[in-house]
Amino acid sequence: MKHKQMLIILSVAIVSFLGTVDMSIVNTALPQISKDLQVPMNQAEWISSAYLVLICMSLILFGKLGDQLSKARIFQIGTLVFTISSLICGISTNLTVLLVARCLQGLGASMTMATNMGIITESVPFGSRGKALGINTTIGQLGYIAGPAVAGIILSVASWNWIFLFNVPIGIAAFIFGEFVYHKPNKSNERPKLQIDYLGFITLALAIGIFFITIFTGQEIGFHNPGIIIAFIITAILAIAFIHIERHVEEPILDLSLFKNPGFTISIVALMFMYIIIYFNNVLLPFYIQDNLKFSPSQTGFIMSVLPVVNVFTAYLGGVLCDKYGAVKMSLRASIIFVIAEVLFAIVRPEWPLAILLLGFVIFSTANGLFQNNPMVMENARKDQQGVAGSVLALSRNIGFTVGLSLATSLLYTGMSFKAHRSITTYPFGHDDWFLFGMHFTYWIAAIIMLIVMVMLIWLMHHHKNVQNQ
Repeated sequence: MKHKQMLIILSVAIVSFLGTVDMSIVNTALPQISKDLQVPMNQAEWISSAYLVLICMSLILFGKLGDQLSKARIFQIGTLVFTISSLICGISTNLTVLLVARCLQGLGASMTMATNMGIITESVPFGSRGKALGINTTIGQLGYIAGPAVAGIILSVASWNWIFLFNVPIGIAAFIFGEFVYHKPNKSNERPKLQIDYLGFITLALAIGIFFITIFTGQEIGFHNPGIIIAFIITAILAIAFIHIERHVEEPILDLSLFKNPGFTISIVALMFMYIIIYFNNVLLPFYIQDNLKFSPSQTGFIMSVLPVVNVFTAYLGGVLCDKYGAVKMSLRASIIFVIAEVLFAIVRPEWPLAILLLGFVIFSTANGLFQNNPMVMENARKDQQGVAGSVLALSRNIGFTVGLSLATSLLYTGMSFKAHRSITTYPFGHDDWFLFGMHFTYWIAAIIMLIVMVMLIWLMHHHKNVQNQ
């Protein structure tokens, strides 16, 4: 890759780092924020949730604006909004101001997430895209790793406000850097014509917002609650209405023809399934390591760090191999490795050496790094659809994380309840074998999910061969 292309990738990746570090750093600081602002923990949790909800509600809009205007300009505006709202978060003194600033921060992050993939794919030749997207993914993974550690360091020497102020100098530097490296569109007297399907956008945003709020609330009050069931029904009605609207407007906010491409649709579904099972680890493994294996919280954090650390290296390797062998072939191989890891987690026992569990971590992270979902998605979208395609990709990732949290918890409780012959909705202290049974049950389901992904990718490979032979 050329020097200018590497600078573009680095500039995008810096902001990707900020977006991911902000997801994990805030969760670590929530107890302190709750205490200092004197608000209950369930209200404080919306400081984290509001950020994610606003990102998801606005991704498609900003992807469309990026396609019609300039991806780099939308990305830069998003970087500014994110940085300014981080400053407001940092100087806020009450929950209301903090929540409003977090919503603005989510909008800024959404603008960058909706356009970052498109900027990279437009700036880098096809033969180097896997490596380029791999670099962006690697630096983004560093954000997930650094978040808790950075929060711990900051909270040990300063107030929680500095977890937001931490973003400000990096955001300013990233914006200035971007102004020098991004391609500037040719100036023309003719302003680009915006064609935005506002009715479609509002319908989709409402459906996504209600879906996420229902998931978060359902985890607190139970998914059997009549209000939760009604909310899911409303979400489904809005989704159907959105599809109807998009099929009858001249310039849809989301071009549904994208999904007529089997490569795009299967890549999106495979990506969502992968992120669902990734979140299984976040739910299950800390409890297993701390309560079944009897490690301390600090030791648990150190053991869990093996997963993202290995992933940092394998994500770049996966990008290099993707350029050589193709995204679908690499993802198929990765899905096989995923199944091996899930089966190992589904049979591991406390009396086994810790090295076997760590081997499972390495296998899982290797599969995660080699699974080339980003190139699979982006290469199946036309050049004028790169912004929307990147938005759908980011939305699918966030939906996968959210559904993964809810599904892992529900499956775990189901497995434990079956073993205990009564309803279990928390860790069964004194009955570690009940938790172990529930964990094994959940990971067997995860292995089945990845087997389904394998079948989809095998079909996609055969489809591509048939198209090439025609």
